[in-house]
Amino acid sequence: AQYFTEPGALGPGRTQPTPMLSRLFDLSSNSCLQTSDGYQEIEEIKAGTFLGVEGATSLKGEICGRIPIINDASMFREARHLFQQLGGAQALKEELAFAGFVDPATDELRVQDKPFNVFAHMAAGKLKQPDLQSEQDALGEFKSKFLICANRADNDRHWDSNDPKWIPKASMARRHRFLTTKDLHWQWFNMLVVGLVPKEEGGMDIRSTLAEVEQMKAAALLYAKNIGGWSDQVGLFVNIFGHNNVNSLFVHILDMSELGPGFSFQSFKNCPLDAVLKVLREEAASNLVATPIKITKPSIGKAAVRRQSVSQG
Repeated sequence: AQYFTEPGALGPGRTQPTPMLSRLFDLSSNSCLQTSDGYQEIEEIKAGTFLGVEGATSLKGEICGRIPIINDASMFREARHLFQQLGGAQALKEELAFAGFVDPATDELRVQDKPFNVFAHMAAGKLKQPDLQSEQDALGEFKSKFLICANRADNDRHWDSNDPKWIPKASMARRHRFLTTKDLHWQWFNMLVVGLVPKEEGGMDIRSTLAEVEQMKAAALLYAKNIGGWSDQVGLFVNIFGHNNVNSLFVHILDMSELGPGFSFQSFKNCPLDAVLKVLREEAASNLVATPIKITKPSIGKAAVRRQSVSQG
């Protein structure tokens, strides 16, 4: 097959904040903005809090602000490096746990109504798409590890619409599916963090991670080959944390022979899976994984904390 790699406040389920997370959020403020993926960001910033580029108040906002386009290997590499500079897996896990997406007791993605995580629900079997059972069989040997998911029917029907209302949410091609993993450990929620969670916290080493992502690619291509009706022009893309709308892993599987307007619209955040694999191979071969900066609770006065936060931001 011809494989395309280049694109043209606290509530239920939320945890108490840790000192590291308190650096990222001003928890004395109750003014929050609920975003499309259920992520909460502080709307009003008070003195002494983490204040990143363009007022970012979270790792997600900071990554998006500093790297507004992540659609190739160089940008993905830069995002991984920045992620480690901002505290790495520890900081992100705390942020996701605070937002209600990760259960810190199990280190798995939560499957609950609020915040609702659609691909986690599908992976756990809580949300099913009965019409896709035959498509699941197209994964062959991989169907026990991965899951094929479909977009909303309306989004599929409007794949070629030029209506501004549909372009941001319509399927990006006439034939567009998603591949997700059935492994709910939080290390797999997004490609940004894979291979960076310490082994003592249940994380895979970089070489094992690389092998797993290579299996995802093989599974997606096998699906496109087996399902019938697809051309041999297959594109696989992921959205890196900061630009993701759902806090669980999904790989876009596209038949590139019939693309809709949504593909160009989303191109700034469609990172080819091969770009991810390239960077993971570099890290596996050269041990290029940076050590995350450790952020500990300061034992200094409030004024000094304020100065320290500004200098670190």
